[in-house]
Order: sequence, then C-alpha cells, then structure tokens
Amino acid sequence: MGNYGNIVKGVRERKTQSQMMFYDRFVLAVYRSAFSIVGNESEAEEIAQDTMLKVFGRLDLLNDDAGEMERILRRIATNAAIDVMRRRKDFIFSVEEILDFEDLEEEDDSRDFSVEEIREAVATLPDAYRNILSLRLFEDMSFAEIAGLLAINGSTARVQYTRGISKLKNLLNKKK
Repeated sequence: MGNYGNIVKGVRERKTQSQMMFYDRFVLAVYRSAFSIVGNESEAEEIAQDTMLKVFGRLDLLNDDAGEMERILRRIATNAAIDVMRRRKDFIFSVEEILDFEDLEEEDDSRDFSVEEIREAVATLPDAYRNILSLRLFEDMSFAEIAGLLAINGSTARVQYTRGISKLKNLLNKKK
C-alpha cells in the first residue's frame, strides 16, 4: 500500500496525523475550486474547511485512488460554492437581460494569455458569468452538468457562457 493508501487507512481509523496529511494533500485544490466560483477568499476557505470536515464525518466518501478522491472533493466544494452563490441576490441573469446586451464583435486575438491572467479576468466578471465560466473552463463541466447544478435551463447556461466569453475577451484585450 502506497503513502496515500496509508493516509486513507489512517483517516478511516480517525487518526489525527493522517487526517492532517489528507487535509494538507487536498485543501489547496478544494480551495481553488471554491474560490473560482465564489470569488471571495474567506468564503472559499470556509467552503474548503467544510468540505474536508464533511469527508472526515462521512468516511464512505473516501476513495483509495488519490485522483478520484480529488475529483470527489472538488465536486463537493463546487456544489457548496454554488449553494453559497444561490443565496446571493441576482446570481443568475434573466434571459431578457442577457439578450439586451449588445453583440460584441469578434476580434482577432494573436496573443496567448496565461491561465493566471484568465483566472484574474474571470474573477472580475459578474457572478453569473464568472460561475458558468469557472465551471466550464476550470472544472471542465458540460453545459448539462452546469445547468443541473445551477438549476437553470441548458440554453441559458450556453447563452451566459457565450456572453461571458465575450466579456472575458474584451477584458483580456484591454490588458494588451
């Protein structure tokens, strides 16, 4: 059994040292998933903490594969972050609001942007766009999954994504 296997075994036995090792191994990825959605450090930290406590309280969530465990943790954090966003006012734009935006011209973009530049630009977008772009770009979710998580129509998710990409391109091009 590898090092990760020993950690999981210790977590199942509720050993504090193993729990800390498990926490240290995954907390940054969990935090990043939450932050990409809520855009607030303290909320993301709270979500990451709650996610880890949830796993420690429900040992049936543990997985012996580290990659699969990270995916499970990120999904729990993403769902928790979406719940936080749902509690915020004006989280989702109505279809009418979206259709009122002017169509933006596609610009030739010869510059490549770093992931960090894209993350920073996404963080400045309105909540509805930021969340859908984060889920699609950074969490690699399908539109159907996004629509299900956000309790919106699939076409609304696609429209908000398209509009969000246009706004993102404009932000990035302004930085050029």
